[in-house]
Amino acid sequence: MSQALPTPSTSWRARLELEVLSDNGRARLGMRRHEGPLRIQRPFYPEGDAPLHLYLLHPPGGLVGGDELEIDVALRSGARALITTPAAQKLYRSAGKTSSQRVRLVLERDARLEWLPAETIVFDSAHSVVRTRVELHETAAFMGWDIGCFGRPASGQRFERGHFRQEFEIWRGTEPLVIERSAVTGGSPLLEEAFGYAGLPVYGNLYAAPSAEVQLPRLVALLRDELPQDGPQRLAVTALGQLLVLRVLGTGVERVRAILVQAWQRLRPEVIGQKPHAPRIWST
Repeated sequence: MSQALPTPSTSWRARLELEVLSDNGRARLGMRRHEGPLRIQRPFYPEGDAPLHLYLLHPPGGLVGGDELEIDVALRSGARALITTPAAQKLYRSAGKTSSQRVRLVLERDARLEWLPAETIVFDSAHSVVRTRVELHETAAFMGWDIGCFGRPASGQRFERGHFRQEFEIWRGTEPLVIERSAVTGGSPLLEEAFGYAGLPVYGNLYAAPSAEVQLPRLVALLRDELPQDGPQRLAVTALGQLLVLRVLGTGVERVRAILVQAWQRLRPEVIGQKPHAPRIWST
């Protein structure tokens, strides 16, 4: 069932609410609500009955000052889904108003979700806040990433003015697995110094939270051995209790993304219980 939400009378925003169900082992969409230019393509089933693959579409391709984007996804008991996007999300320059993107992902009992969006590009003079919160049942499993780029390095454009705040939280029940906060001002030493981004404009973080007792130290060791250590990028793999975290800094989005994809392929059988199967849209 799909229906439109009421249009707000004040600020412009886009909003999407999705529910994924498990129907005798087949994943399917339940409730869908949308407001503004935020949609999904029809569900795809390249791996059989589950997981379903969803492509999240935002035709404007970015946010300007004052815009709001909200995404709520709920996976009901036993549901499995992979969600990705076909293009980067751009945070455009603003005269002062702040744009915002908020994502909330809720996984019920035995649910499995892969949240693999394209990168977020922070343009010079952008003022933006991006928040993601993942809420896991004790038996749910999650794997997702967050990729960001400061400025447009391929065009020689740096992030010299503006402000960007990023928040990423993963909770299992009432216990936080990770709570991350970063606030970057354009031109800040944080972008250049070794204690920050070390002059590397692209970052990527991958998070893996298995549902069962998985030997995370073993997976950490595997990734350290298999991921490329050459080139200008920097990477680190750690186990934070029940959570595996991979962090990458690099000079270009394609390189950082390739490392995250390689890690996702290696971890997917262990965390999600499926062989690697890249979304078709990644090849277009």
